[in-house]
Amino acid sequence: MFKKSVCVITSLILIMLSFCGCFGRGKANKSFAVPIIGEPTSLDPQIAKTDSEKMIVLNCYEGLFRINKDGAIENGVCESYTVSDDGLRYTFKLRQDAQWALFSGHKNVLGENYADTFDINVYAEDFAFAFDRIFDPAINSPYSALFSSVASYSADDKYTFSITLNSKDDNLLYNLASAGAVPCDREFYELTGGKYGLDAKYSLCNGPFNVGKWIDGTSIRIDRNNEYSGENKVMPSSVTFYVNTSRDAVADKMNNGIYDVAYLNNLNYSRITDKSSFNTQSVENTVYSFILNQYDKYLGNKNIRLALAYSADLSLAGTISEDIKPAVSFVPPYCKVGTTQYTPSDATGSVYTFNSTKAKQYFEQGLLEIDSSSVELEIKCTEEYETFVKQIVQVWQKTLGVKFAVTVSVAAGDELDSTVASGNYSAVFYPFTANTVNANEFLESFSNNSKLNYKSDRFEAALQQVRASSRDNSQLLASCKNAESVLIDEAVMLPVIYEYSYFIQSKGVSGIYFYPTGDIMYFINAVKK
Repeated sequence: MFKKSVCVITSLILIMLSFCGCFGRGKANKSFAVPIIGEPTSLDPQIAKTDSEKMIVLNCYEGLFRINKDGAIENGVCESYTVSDDGLRYTFKLRQDAQWALFSGHKNVLGENYADTFDINVYAEDFAFAFDRIFDPAINSPYSALFSSVASYSADDKYTFSITLNSKDDNLLYNLASAGAVPCDREFYELTGGKYGLDAKYSLCNGPFNVGKWIDGTSIRIDRNNEYSGENKVMPSSVTFYVNTSRDAVADKMNNGIYDVAYLNNLNYSRITDKSSFNTQSVENTVYSFILNQYDKYLGNKNIRLALAYSADLSLAGTISEDIKPAVSFVPPYCKVGTTQYTPSDATGSVYTFNSTKAKQYFEQGLLEIDSSSVELEIKCTEEYETFVKQIVQVWQKTLGVKFAVTVSVAAGDELDSTVASGNYSAVFYPFTANTVNANEFLESFSNNSKLNYKSDRFEAALQQVRASSRDNSQLLASCKNAESVLIDEAVMLPVIYEYSYFIQSKGVSGIYFYPTGDIMYFINAVKK
């Protein structure tokens, strides 16, 4: 069966950061409490979009492959595979002991005698049906572009699944470890009557865990799948994901010992009162930037934006903390292309090099174009960066003169989020955090971005080139750099500093690892004292 052509997004080449070190001997059969930001709308793997949806899916389902704690591909349902000499045909042999997990709630879908009548074996046809759904326009799966290199696929027999590509794809195997590529049983799916993934009883899992209980607006519990026969033993008895509306509350609950693990940004991590009580992994995945609203009366002019870009003295970043580094890219250091860290070709001291002469020229030209004698702006930021922002503003005013007036307003983190989401601002100092390890996916996040109020035909054309080159990592790197050069030229965002996020676990907890973001954690190896 041949799929319709789709846009190419990117590969899920993943970086793994694990906490499987020796923090003492942990015990199995423990329950874990974990915060999630926002409640999933569905646990249907082929349409899972949010980090919380993908995390639960990837703990409860298993595709042909999975990513282990070391960042390497390991067998999931696939037992072995071969690749044709031309690199276009992959043949996967499935292990014959992979099974679906049934529980009493399934009688609502399968009938009273479900344990005797339903075939619990996972077959190649279940993977074929999953791909049918990925490429079904009615499903509108976010994974269709991920598999745009796939020309055809088939269940050759019960335990043999094959994929034929229309061109080589460096990232196919990693993509097959994504949430969308897990199997789907056609019979169960059709019997749910359109409710697949909307509740525990409408979910049929084959991974280390299965969905046990879903309380709307409160929590989702996943339980150890006793039918799981993968290469790794499932250590926890259960994991409960508690719904939170903001990360501020998460930090406070970690302080109170309510959760076992959390992923926090720098501001929320500062709320942790006793950091020695946690095992912590830092991830340099955030770019703090000035967002310059292109729909603002003054900042809608490109030359005014460039004047600010070239009169920002980023050497002041050292006054914040010795750990803070000036940004040399729109893309944080955490991100990669393939397995190579993304670095722009002209990465030196900062994205824009301080140049007072150039800044003044841009500023005067901008004033002429907007027919104004001055520029007046308000910049909003959080309290922790107020001093730094005012230092930047002082240099702007010294460079651009009395025609440039700025006020700095302080807002709480949640308030700043609301301001940015509304688009009702002139400029804000705001964090952009990568929720993926892939540089191309991070660049995609700026496409028609409501937070940036950014729309650009040039940038969209550059992203088309990025998508078209996603199967070849060397071409992808060049395309990403080209897309970034458009952002630099249009100056709607001024990258200023890099910042860390923090993956923290309570002392005595180990074995939890994550990819491609700390919001997607794996619990198969989790233990605690």
